[in-house]
Amino acid sequence: MAKKIDKNTTDAIRKLLKQYDVNESDCIVIDLKNSMISEYDEVDISDLMNVRGTISDDRAKEWLKESEEMRREW
Repeated sequence: MAKKIDKNTTDAIRKLLKQYDVNESDCIVIDLKNSMISEYDEVDISDLMNVRGTISDDRAKEWLKESEEMRREW
């Protein structure tokens, strides 16, 4: 679930994350369940292909394209 957040919320989160040395240019994932912060790794077609057998090559490419389009819309 990806949702756009407002500027005030973003600013408050940045302020809270300063203690963890998160830079303005960093892209992170916050895992609330496990109370962890990690760097966000760009999805690569090879990552999607690791689930081979579950989805076809064509569906993996479609999935990657959809993911990239959603990121641009943010």
